[in-house]
Amino acid sequence: RDVFPERMGGPSLVDPQVDALGAWLDELPAPVPSTPTDRDAVARGNAIFWGEAQCGSCHGGAELTNSATVDVGTGGAFQVPSLVGVAFRLPVMHTGCATTLERRFEPSCGGGDMHGRTSHLSPDQISDLVAYLRTL
Repeated sequence: RDVFPERMGGPSLVDPQVDALGAWLDELPAPVPSTPTDRDAVARGNAIFWGEAQCGSCHGGAELTNSATVDVGTGGAFQVPSLVGVAFRLPVMHTGCATTLERRFEPSCGGGDMHGRTSHLSPDQISDLVAYLRTL
């Protein structure tokens, strides 16, 4: 409802249009991620995602979401989105501030430690986490 007029510059949509667009989007298959070039970085990122960053507490399960509505410090409570194919759906975050996966981890965009535990991660760890996210 907000993305189309606010982030894409389109007109406001009425309920039947939102429903039709949502149904169409739900039927699109997720793109197939490419094979990573640095498998070690992906493995380290996977460990960070499920471990110290605690991403999997909300982005778990087959669809990588718990479908809960949560306030993660980014301007209100929002439904936890699936991370399946996240590298193909930029920008991310409800404001569109993360035009790259790396930008999601900037303090001004990501909600700090209310949105996973990432403020303490080094640039190399963020890079590994991003390498993993690109494989989803």
